[in-house]
Amino acid sequence: MTTETVNTAGADVSASQKKSFGGIKGLIKRYENLGYKAKKKIMHFISRIFVYFVLIEMAFLFILPFIYIFSTSLMTSQDYMDPTVQYIPTTVNWDNFVKAYQALDYIRSFFNSFGTSVLSALFQTVACALIGYSLGRYKYKGRNLIFLFVVLVLLIPPQVMILASYGLWATLSMVNTWGPVVLPTVFGLGLRGALFVLIYMYFFQRIPDVMDDAARIDGAGPIRVFGIIMLPLVKSAIAIVFIFSFVWHWNDNYEAPTYMYLEGYQTLQPRLANIRNYFSLYAQSQMMSELDRALSEPMLFAGCLMVMVPVLLVYIFGQKQLAAGIERIGVIE
Repeated sequence: MTTETVNTAGADVSASQKKSFGGIKGLIKRYENLGYKAKKKIMHFISRIFVYFVLIEMAFLFILPFIYIFSTSLMTSQDYMDPTVQYIPTTVNWDNFVKAYQALDYIRSFFNSFGTSVLSALFQTVACALIGYSLGRYKYKGRNLIFLFVVLVLLIPPQVMILASYGLWATLSMVNTWGPVVLPTVFGLGLRGALFVLIYMYFFQRIPDVMDDAARIDGAGPIRVFGIIMLPLVKSAIAIVFIFSFVWHWNDNYEAPTYMYLEGYQTLQPRLANIRNYFSLYAQSQMMSELDRALSEPMLFAGCLMVMVPVLLVYIFGQKQLAAGIERIGVIE
Protein backbone atom coordinates (compact mmCIF):
# COMPACT_ATOMS: atom_id res chain seq x y z
CA MET A 1 0.00 0.00 0.00
CA THR A 2 1.50 3.33 -1.06
CA THR A 3 1.74 6.51 0.97
CA GLU A 4 -0.73 8.27 -1.30
CA THR A 5 -3.31 5.53 -0.76
CA VAL A 6 -2.94 5.78 3.04
CA ASN A 7 -3.27 9.55 2.92
CA THR A 8 -6.36 9.29 0.71
CA ALA A 9 -7.99 6.75 3.06
CA GLY A 10 -7.21 8.94 6.07
CA ALA A 11 -8.66 11.96 4.33
CA ASP A 12 -11.85 10.02 3.50
CA VAL A 13 -12.23 8.90 7.14
CA SER A 14 -11.71 12.40 8.49
CA ALA A 15 -14.16 13.79 5.93
CA SER A 16 -16.80 11.24 6.93
CA GLN A 17 -16.23 12.01 10.62
CA LYS A 18 -16.61 15.72 9.98
CA LYS A 19 -19.78 15.05 8.02
CA SER A 20 -21.27 12.93 10.84
CA PHE A 21 -20.36 15.52 13.47
CA GLY A 22 -21.86 18.18 11.28
CA GLY A 23 -25.07 16.17 11.01
CA ILE A 24 -25.24 15.79 14.80
CA LYS A 25 -24.65 19.52 15.29
CA GLY A 26 -27.40 20.23 12.77
CA LEU A 27 -29.84 18.01 14.68
CA ILE A 28 -28.94 19.75 17.95
CA LYS A 29 -29.56 23.16 16.40
CA ARG A 30 -32.87 22.01 14.96
CA TYR A 31 -33.88 20.68 18.39
CA GLU A 32 -32.95 23.97 20.05
CA ASN A 33 -35.09 25.88 17.56
CA LEU A 34 -38.17 23.78 18.31
CA GLY A 35 -40.97 24.94 20.55
CA TYR A 36 -41.65 23.78 24.10
CA LYS A 37 -44.40 21.31 23.16
CA ALA A 38 -42.30 19.72 20.42
CA LYS A 39 -39.34 19.33 22.78
CA LYS A 40 -41.61 17.80 25.41
CA LYS A 41 -43.00 15.28 22.91
CA ILE A 42 -39.50 14.29 21.79
CA MET A 43 -38.27 13.83 25.35
CA HIS A 44 -41.38 11.82 26.20
CA PHE A 45 -40.79 9.60 23.16
CA ILE A 46 -37.13 9.04 24.10
CA SER A 47 -38.03 8.25 27.72
CA ARG A 48 -40.67 5.75 26.58
CA ILE A 49 -38.12 4.01 24.37
CA PHE A 50 -35.75 3.74 27.33
CA VAL A 51 -38.49 2.40 29.63
CA TYR A 52 -39.60 -0.22 27.10
CA PHE A 53 -35.99 -1.25 26.52
CA VAL A 54 -35.48 -1.85 30.26
CA LEU A 55 -38.80 -3.71 30.57
CA ILE A 56 -38.01 -5.96 27.61
CA GLU A 57 -34.60 -6.76 29.06
CA MET A 58 -36.11 -7.59 32.45
CA ALA A 59 -38.86 -9.67 30.87
CA PHE A 60 -36.27 -11.59 28.88
CA LEU A 61 -34.35 -12.42 32.07
CA PHE A 62 -37.50 -13.91 33.61
CA ILE A 63 -38.73 -15.67 30.47
CA LEU A 64 -35.36 -17.19 29.50
CA PRO A 65 -35.51 -20.02 32.11
CA PHE A 66 -38.95 -21.07 30.85
CA ILE A 67 -37.69 -21.08 27.28
CA TYR A 68 -34.73 -23.21 28.34
CA ILE A 69 -36.94 -25.67 30.25
CA PHE A 70 -39.37 -26.01 27.34
CA SER A 71 -36.68 -26.46 24.68
CA THR A 72 -34.72 -28.96 26.80
CA SER A 73 -37.84 -30.99 27.50
CA LEU A 74 -38.23 -31.57 23.74
CA MET A 75 -34.63 -32.69 23.15
CA THR A 76 -33.27 -36.17 22.68
CA SER A 77 -30.22 -37.28 24.62
CA GLN A 78 -28.08 -36.67 21.52
CA ASP A 79 -29.31 -33.09 21.18
CA TYR A 80 -28.79 -32.48 24.88
CA MET A 81 -25.14 -33.59 24.65
CA ASP A 82 -24.48 -31.73 21.40
CA PRO A 83 -22.99 -28.27 22.21
CA THR A 84 -24.09 -26.94 18.82
CA VAL A 85 -27.80 -27.49 19.64
CA GLN A 86 -29.14 -24.60 21.67
CA TYR A 87 -32.85 -23.94 22.34
CA ILE A 88 -34.00 -25.47 19.02
CA PRO A 89 -33.75 -29.29 18.99
CA THR A 90 -33.03 -31.08 15.75
CA THR A 91 -35.70 -33.67 16.58
CA VAL A 92 -38.74 -33.05 18.73
CA ASN A 93 -38.96 -35.83 21.32
CA TRP A 94 -42.45 -35.93 22.84
CA ASP A 95 -41.57 -39.21 24.52
CA ASN A 96 -40.02 -37.21 27.38
CA PHE A 97 -43.49 -36.05 28.42
CA VAL A 98 -44.87 -39.60 28.21
CA LYS A 99 -42.14 -40.97 30.47
CA ALA A 100 -42.43 -38.01 32.87
CA TYR A 101 -46.22 -38.54 32.99
CA GLN A 102 -45.71 -42.16 33.99
CA ALA A 103 -42.92 -41.40 36.47
CA LEU A 104 -44.99 -38.72 38.21
CA ASP A 105 -48.10 -40.90 38.35
CA TYR A 106 -49.57 -37.64 37.14
CA ILE A 107 -53.31 -38.14 37.55
CA ARG A 108 -53.20 -39.30 41.16
CA SER A 109 -50.43 -36.89 42.19
CA PHE A 110 -52.21 -34.00 40.46
CA PHE A 111 -55.41 -34.84 42.33
CA ASN A 112 -53.55 -34.79 45.66
CA SER A 113 -51.78 -31.51 44.88
CA PHE A 114 -54.87 -29.81 43.49
CA GLY A 115 -57.15 -31.00 46.28
CA THR A 116 -54.88 -29.96 49.14
CA SER A 117 -53.99 -26.63 47.49
CA VAL A 118 -57.55 -25.58 46.66
CA LEU A 119 -59.03 -26.61 50.01
CA SER A 120 -56.18 -24.98 51.94
CA ALA A 121 -56.53 -21.77 49.92
CA LEU A 122 -60.29 -21.63 50.48
CA PHE A 123 -60.11 -22.27 54.21
CA GLN A 124 -57.22 -19.83 54.71
CA THR A 125 -59.03 -17.14 52.73
CA VAL A 126 -62.05 -17.34 55.04
CA ALA A 127 -60.39 -18.08 58.40
CA CYS A 128 -57.61 -15.51 58.03
CA ALA A 129 -60.20 -12.91 57.00
CA LEU A 130 -62.09 -13.47 60.27
CA ILE A 131 -58.94 -13.26 62.37
CA GLY A 132 -57.63 -10.22 60.49
CA TYR A 133 -61.02 -8.50 60.83
CA SER A 134 -61.11 -9.02 64.58
CA LEU A 135 -57.56 -7.74 65.02
CA GLY A 136 -58.01 -4.82 62.65
CA ARG A 137 -61.45 -3.49 63.65
CA TYR A 138 -62.03 -4.38 67.32
CA LYS A 139 -60.31 -3.49 70.57
CA TYR A 140 -60.71 -6.05 73.37
CA LYS A 141 -58.73 -7.66 76.16
CA GLY A 142 -56.10 -10.07 74.90
CA ARG A 143 -55.98 -8.52 71.43
CA ASN A 144 -52.30 -7.63 71.75
CA LEU A 145 -51.52 -11.11 73.03
CA ILE A 146 -53.22 -12.70 70.02
CA PHE A 147 -51.33 -10.36 67.73
CA LEU A 148 -48.09 -11.43 69.44
CA PHE A 149 -48.93 -15.10 68.83
CA VAL A 150 -49.60 -14.32 65.16
CA VAL A 151 -46.20 -12.66 64.82
CA LEU A 152 -44.50 -15.59 66.61
CA VAL A 153 -46.13 -18.10 64.27
CA LEU A 154 -44.86 -16.01 61.36
CA LEU A 155 -41.31 -15.84 62.72
CA ILE A 156 -40.88 -19.44 63.95
CA PRO A 157 -39.87 -21.72 61.04
CA PRO A 158 -42.01 -24.87 60.60
CA GLN A 159 -38.89 -27.07 60.78
CA VAL A 160 -38.68 -26.32 64.51
CA MET A 161 -42.14 -27.78 65.20
CA ILE A 162 -42.21 -30.56 62.63
CA LEU A 163 -41.46 -33.39 65.10
CA ALA A 164 -44.15 -32.29 67.54
CA SER A 165 -46.63 -31.76 64.71
CA TYR A 166 -45.91 -35.16 63.21
CA GLY A 167 -46.38 -36.81 66.60
CA LEU A 168 -49.74 -35.05 67.02
CA TRP A 169 -51.06 -36.14 63.63
CA ALA A 170 -49.71 -39.67 64.11
CA THR A 171 -51.56 -39.87 67.44
CA LEU A 172 -54.74 -38.79 65.66
CA SER A 173 -54.08 -41.44 62.95
CA MET A 174 -54.17 -38.78 60.24
CA VAL A 175 -50.74 -39.33 58.69
CA ASN A 176 -50.93 -40.08 54.95
CA THR A 177 -54.19 -38.18 54.64
CA TRP A 178 -54.99 -34.61 53.61
CA GLY A 179 -55.76 -33.73 57.25
CA PRO A 180 -52.32 -32.47 58.39
CA VAL A 181 -52.20 -30.07 55.44
CA VAL A 182 -55.84 -28.92 55.25
CA LEU A 183 -57.12 -28.92 58.85
CA PRO A 184 -54.72 -26.27 60.23
CA THR A 185 -55.93 -23.85 57.55
CA VAL A 186 -59.46 -24.08 58.96
CA PHE A 187 -58.17 -22.26 62.05
CA GLY A 188 -56.11 -19.70 60.13
CA LEU A 189 -52.81 -21.59 60.44
CA GLY A 190 -51.21 -23.74 57.78
CA LEU A 191 -48.57 -22.58 55.35
CA ARG A 192 -47.99 -18.78 55.73
CA GLY A 193 -51.30 -18.40 57.58
CA ALA A 194 -49.93 -15.72 59.91
CA LEU A 195 -48.82 -13.62 56.94
CA PHE A 196 -52.32 -13.76 55.46
CA VAL A 197 -53.78 -12.62 58.79
CA LEU A 198 -51.50 -9.58 58.74
CA ILE A 199 -52.49 -8.81 55.14
CA TYR A 200 -56.20 -8.80 56.05
CA MET A 201 -55.49 -6.82 59.20
CA TYR A 202 -53.66 -4.20 57.12
CA PHE A 203 -56.60 -3.83 54.71
CA PHE A 204 -59.32 -3.77 57.39
CA GLN A 205 -57.51 -1.17 59.51
CA ARG A 206 -57.53 1.31 56.63
CA ILE A 207 -61.28 1.22 56.04
CA PRO A 208 -62.94 4.33 57.59
CA ASP A 209 -64.88 3.69 60.79
CA VAL A 210 -67.93 5.47 59.38
CA MET A 211 -68.58 2.49 57.09
CA ASP A 212 -69.42 0.01 59.84
CA ASP A 213 -70.87 2.74 62.08
CA ALA A 214 -73.44 3.58 59.41
CA ALA A 215 -74.27 -0.11 59.02
CA ARG A 216 -74.79 -0.55 62.76
CA ILE A 217 -77.08 2.50 62.85
CA ASP A 218 -79.16 0.83 60.15
CA GLY A 219 -79.49 -2.24 62.38
CA ALA A 220 -76.83 -4.53 60.90
CA GLY A 221 -75.20 -7.00 63.29
CA PRO A 222 -71.49 -7.92 63.40
CA ILE A 223 -71.83 -10.85 61.00
CA ARG A 224 -73.81 -8.80 58.51
CA VAL A 225 -71.32 -5.91 58.74
CA PHE A 226 -68.47 -8.32 58.06
CA GLY A 227 -70.12 -10.21 55.22
CA ILE A 228 -71.97 -7.41 53.41
CA ILE A 229 -69.98 -4.26 54.17
CA MET A 230 -66.37 -5.24 54.89
CA LEU A 231 -65.61 -8.19 52.64
CA PRO A 232 -66.57 -6.43 49.38
CA LEU A 233 -64.15 -3.63 50.33
CA VAL A 234 -61.19 -6.06 50.58
CA LYS A 235 -61.67 -8.03 47.37
CA SER A 236 -58.06 -7.32 46.49
CA ALA A 237 -56.87 -8.89 49.74
CA ILE A 238 -59.07 -11.93 49.13
CA ALA A 239 -57.55 -12.43 45.68
CA ILE A 240 -54.00 -12.00 47.00
CA VAL A 241 -54.49 -14.47 49.85
CA PHE A 242 -56.19 -17.11 47.70
CA ILE A 243 -53.61 -16.98 44.90
CA PHE A 244 -50.61 -16.93 47.22
CA SER A 245 -52.02 -19.71 49.38
CA PHE A 246 -52.72 -21.90 46.35
CA VAL A 247 -49.27 -21.34 44.83
CA TRP A 248 -47.39 -21.89 48.09
CA HIS A 249 -49.29 -25.08 48.91
CA TRP A 250 -48.81 -26.34 45.37
CA ASN A 251 -45.05 -25.74 45.57
CA ASP A 252 -44.74 -27.07 49.12
CA ASN A 253 -41.85 -29.49 49.20
CA TYR A 254 -41.50 -29.88 52.96
CA GLU A 255 -44.68 -30.27 55.00
CA ALA A 256 -46.80 -32.22 52.49
CA PRO A 257 -44.09 -34.85 51.78
CA THR A 258 -43.50 -35.21 55.54
CA TYR A 259 -47.12 -36.05 56.31
CA MET A 260 -48.03 -37.72 53.00
CA TYR A 261 -45.17 -40.03 52.08
CA LEU A 262 -46.90 -43.18 50.89
CA GLU A 263 -47.13 -43.85 47.16
CA GLY A 264 -50.82 -43.10 46.77
CA TYR A 265 -50.79 -39.85 48.78
CA GLN A 266 -47.75 -38.02 47.40
CA THR A 267 -48.12 -34.67 45.67
CA LEU A 268 -46.40 -33.64 42.46
CA GLN A 269 -43.47 -31.77 44.00
CA PRO A 270 -41.81 -34.70 45.85
CA ARG A 271 -42.49 -37.04 42.94
CA LEU A 272 -40.18 -35.01 40.72
CA ALA A 273 -37.31 -36.74 42.51
CA ASN A 274 -38.68 -40.10 41.32
CA ILE A 275 -38.12 -39.21 37.67
CA ARG A 276 -34.42 -40.08 37.81
CA ASN A 277 -35.16 -43.41 39.49
CA TYR A 278 -37.83 -44.18 36.91
CA PHE A 279 -35.48 -43.28 34.07
CA SER A 280 -32.77 -45.52 35.53
CA LEU A 281 -35.15 -48.49 35.60
CA TYR A 282 -36.37 -47.62 32.11
CA ALA A 283 -32.78 -47.50 30.84
CA GLN A 284 -32.03 -50.90 32.33
CA SER A 285 -35.10 -52.44 30.67
CA GLN A 286 -34.11 -50.92 27.30
CA MET A 287 -30.47 -52.05 27.65
CA MET A 288 -29.20 -48.47 27.40
CA SER A 289 -25.60 -47.45 27.99
CA GLU A 290 -24.38 -45.80 31.19
CA LEU A 291 -24.17 -42.48 29.36
CA ASP A 292 -27.80 -42.68 28.28
CA ARG A 293 -28.84 -43.54 31.82
CA ALA A 294 -27.24 -40.34 33.08
CA LEU A 295 -29.15 -38.19 30.58
CA SER A 296 -32.44 -37.88 32.42
CA GLU A 297 -32.45 -34.05 32.31
CA PRO A 298 -34.78 -33.73 29.27
CA MET A 299 -37.35 -35.96 30.96
CA LEU A 300 -36.82 -34.12 34.26
CA PHE A 301 -37.46 -30.76 32.56
CA ALA A 302 -40.58 -32.21 30.95
CA GLY A 303 -41.82 -33.18 34.41
CA CYS A 304 -41.01 -29.72 35.77
CA LEU A 305 -43.00 -28.15 32.95
CA MET A 306 -45.99 -30.37 33.70
CA VAL A 307 -45.84 -29.36 37.36
CA MET A 308 -45.51 -25.63 36.58
CA VAL A 309 -48.40 -25.35 34.12
CA PRO A 310 -51.24 -25.20 36.74
CA VAL A 311 -49.42 -22.47 38.69
CA LEU A 312 -48.87 -20.46 35.51
CA LEU A 313 -52.58 -20.76 34.67
CA VAL A 314 -53.55 -19.50 38.13
CA TYR A 315 -51.25 -16.52 37.71
CA ILE A 316 -52.53 -15.75 34.20
CA PHE A 317 -56.16 -15.71 35.34
CA GLY A 318 -55.40 -13.90 38.60
CA GLN A 319 -52.85 -11.30 37.52
CA LYS A 320 -55.48 -8.54 37.29
CA GLN A 321 -56.55 -9.16 40.86
CA LEU A 322 -52.94 -9.18 42.05
CA ALA A 323 -52.22 -5.91 40.26
CA ALA A 324 -55.40 -4.41 41.69
CA GLY A 325 -54.35 -5.45 45.18
CA ILE A 326 -50.94 -3.82 44.85
CA GLU A 327 -52.57 -0.69 43.42
CA ARG A 328 -55.08 -0.70 46.27
CA ILE A 329 -52.25 -0.77 48.81
CA GLY A 330 -50.69 2.25 47.10
CA VAL A 331 -53.97 4.18 47.09
CA ILE A 332 -54.56 3.50 50.77
CA GLU A 333 -51.06 4.64 51.67
